[in-house]
Amino acid sequence: MRRSVGRGVAALLMLAACAGVGLRAQGRRAGAGAESGLTGVYRINIGESDKLYTVVEGASSDLPFGEQQRFFIDLAVRLTPPDLIAIERRGRRVTIGSSRSSRVTLVADGVGHSERAADGRAVYSRTALEGGKLVFTSRGRAEDNFTVIFAPADGGRRLRVTRRISAENLSEPVVIQTVYDKISESARWDIYGEPLLAGARPPGDAAPTPAAPEPAGTNAEAAGVMRDAAEALSDALGRWIGATNARDLARQMDFYMPRLDAFYLARNVTRDFVRAEKSRAFSDADLIDIRAAEPEIILRDRGRAAVMRFRKQYRIEGGRRTRRGEVVQELRWRRTPRGWKITSERDIRVIR
Repeated sequence: MRRSVGRGVAALLMLAACAGVGLRAQGRRAGAGAESGLTGVYRINIGESDKLYTVVEGASSDLPFGEQQRFFIDLAVRLTPPDLIAIERRGRRVTIGSSRSSRVTLVADGVGHSERAADGRAVYSRTALEGGKLVFTSRGRAEDNFTVIFAPADGGRRLRVTRRISAENLSEPVVIQTVYDKISESARWDIYGEPLLAGARPPGDAAPTPAAPEPAGTNAEAAGVMRDAAEALSDALGRWIGATNARDLARQMDFYMPRLDAFYLARNVTRDFVRAEKSRAFSDADLIDIRAAEPEIILRDRGRAAVMRFRKQYRIEGGRRTRRGEVVQELRWRRTPRGWKITSERDIRVIR
């Protein structure tokens, strides 16, 4: 799936936080008197929401088999919802932000707008308030046709976000609904970059929100195998982080294959090399505190291998020095008779 209309539209699909072609610039506030139908901060309710894994698994594509994996991975990334959403409505102006996207302001006037995308094609968008619901629609090239609906539910105590996306290589549109619980009556804009607020629990305690598997089959038996694999991987991640925080070198090394394809900047290294690096890090630290958001899990090779990505916050204290930051980390795993083992460990993006 190509992102032909730029980062803004892609962010809307991925974050359900409304950014994209045709939106008004943020920063200018409308008059007083916020309207509370949509206004507030909302936290994702994973149990009540559609499972991303199941939705993407049920999608079908006319692409050749060899091209489907990349297509479904990209689709899953674009459909992954944020943990937190903040909304403030003032008349027809609606400002929206999320834990994964800075805020933008929409003018919900129901008027269609047409703009040129980076490739010169026209993209049409419309934002409207319909019976208390906020509806954003965009149409352009086939892969960029989507609708996002923000609808208050249960007397304003919840928010239902419904996303519908069509693509030229999808046999039919994909629809996913995410339910959020209201946790504040007023909007807050400091939630951007706070992926752990929604979970508020130690890593590994929650079921994962896996991304698209390699489409090797869609029957119930295969789906069950992949769900079991995703649950086992989530559990392994929790135990791996626990061993790190406890600085338990022996327990942590049990998660690694005898040889790794990558270990940060090093390539094709042995487990002994990893052990030496971990031992040095553990001995220099008086405290290690690692926390992770729920992982994105991409299953491959019919559930025998996996790519796991997650946002990791860390704090390491040693001597008179404290290091802290946040990264997107990637672990690659291989299933063995002794369980899931890591074949690659690296950071793919530094957040702060």
